[in-house]
Amino acid sequence: MTTKNTIKKALAALATGALLAGVLAGCGAATADEGSGSASTAAYNPVSVSGTAPGGDLIPTNSQESGKKTLVWQLFDGLVDVDPDTRTVRNEVAKSITSDDQQTWTITLNQDRKFSDGTAVKADNFIKAWTWGADIANAQIASGDLAVIKGYDKLHPSDGSKATATEFEGLKKVDDHTFTVELTSPYSSFVNLLTSVTFYPLPDSFFKDPDAWRKNPVGNGPYKLRQAVDEATGAYFDLNKYYKGNRTPHNTGLYVRFYTDSSAAYQDVLADNLDITSPGGADLLTAKDDFGDRLVEPAITGPNTTITFPLWDDFWKSSNGLKVRQAISLAIDREEIVDKVFNGYAVPAKDFTVKGLNGWSDSIKGSDVLEFNVTKAKALLKEAGGYTKELPIYYNADGAHKQWVEAVANQIKKNLGINAVPKPTTTFSDFLQKRADHQFTGPWRASEIPFNPGLDDMLRNVYSTSGSANSGSEWQSDAFEAKLKEGWQQKDTDAANEKFNEAQEILFQDLPAIPLWYTKIPNVYSTKVSNVHTNVFGSTLYLVEKQ
Repeated sequence: MTTKNTIKKALAALATGALLAGVLAGCGAATADEGSGSASTAAYNPVSVSGTAPGGDLIPTNSQESGKKTLVWQLFDGLVDVDPDTRTVRNEVAKSITSDDQQTWTITLNQDRKFSDGTAVKADNFIKAWTWGADIANAQIASGDLAVIKGYDKLHPSDGSKATATEFEGLKKVDDHTFTVELTSPYSSFVNLLTSVTFYPLPDSFFKDPDAWRKNPVGNGPYKLRQAVDEATGAYFDLNKYYKGNRTPHNTGLYVRFYTDSSAAYQDVLADNLDITSPGGADLLTAKDDFGDRLVEPAITGPNTTITFPLWDDFWKSSNGLKVRQAISLAIDREEIVDKVFNGYAVPAKDFTVKGLNGWSDSIKGSDVLEFNVTKAKALLKEAGGYTKELPIYYNADGAHKQWVEAVANQIKKNLGINAVPKPTTTFSDFLQKRADHQFTGPWRASEIPFNPGLDDMLRNVYSTSGSANSGSEWQSDAFEAKLKEGWQQKDTDAANEKFNEAQEILFQDLPAIPLWYTKIPNVYSTKVSNVHTNVFGSTLYLVEKQ
């Protein structure tokens, strides 16, 4: 990537705990589409990985949950991606991204890129996709990433009113393969932000008939859908024969099989009925013995698991509610849970990001609230006037959360005398809907990862009002937003990270969520595949080779 202000940053490899994959369900010897992949002429024999049902369309700006992103990452390429070997941001569809002032950017595209329907990827495909995604009338849940672009407020008014513009003021087409982006203010992390799925292009066919596209999504990534996604079973992917990007597949296709029980996926991999999954819960205790060399450990820790609080509730947003949150955090023995529940596949959290990112610190002011201290916890609870209600801790039962949620609840009961009760929802979709409808009266489990290499990514994405994966707690802080903006205006990475960690000090003061640990969830794989990697800010399934 070329920038007049150097933007290329070192990344740390991140193992996302996201469910990858699904069971190979008796495919015949159909021939994959002829394409650029090394396995393009082989009989169709897809790599099967575990996943979760997307619960809706695959429009990039509508893709926030891991279940959707696992599919969207296969269908699309962005302007940039992350090199899995060097773990640095590199150009993908973009030929160059340059800026003199970090506020106005010129993006030039490679001219040989095509969608899976054979149409060319041009500047208009980005401009129209971003504009459509920003338009409040289209209710795209991941559109917040676009808020850095000038004119977003006219397309997506903060008060929920109708858009007052039809075009994105900050986007200007220069020619078919060049456009400029003007931001609301200087933003040194903009190139990193472009790794977000929100900035993917959409083909002309989408704008002609969005409903038809939803039924048969067309993207510009290494794969295309073989048939419509079946929400009950899974998604089959063929090779995109027009693909010429960085992620040339080493296989003939993918099958993402949807699971509601991570242990079932684990057992299927053991039986060679599924190629790849990420174990959780009790399966972590036996994974090394079960798989030996067929277990791939992540290079760095993450995601950051938290319990997040409903600050729309009058009590939880009060000063006494803050003291109770602080008491709960101090009453949790993270080391014990990491050892007994995760078998060492986690590290106690020290901040709100993930350990291993450039600029990460274990000594941010206020982070002592994460240390186990029952005496201090009881004193804070007493100052708050106690807590006599039931404390539900919500989680989705289709993920591997039951054991650790129970462990946290038991420690809160033991150390504080609070009646903490695990409250499962059936599915992740149900969990998200109940949270959105404010049906949660207590904390819920959250597991956040950075989607680009900057230290600021999780802070903006999860805790800023503009974040596309906002935690849902409804916490807001002008001081926090100001610190992020100060960081983005810095030209020096170290200076920027200093500001971002000052923003974390504000998070520790308000504690809208309680960081618990950084998980180190490995991948395990069958005897039928090789060259399996842990994820690095996206999907590396294209590298997997099937025997």
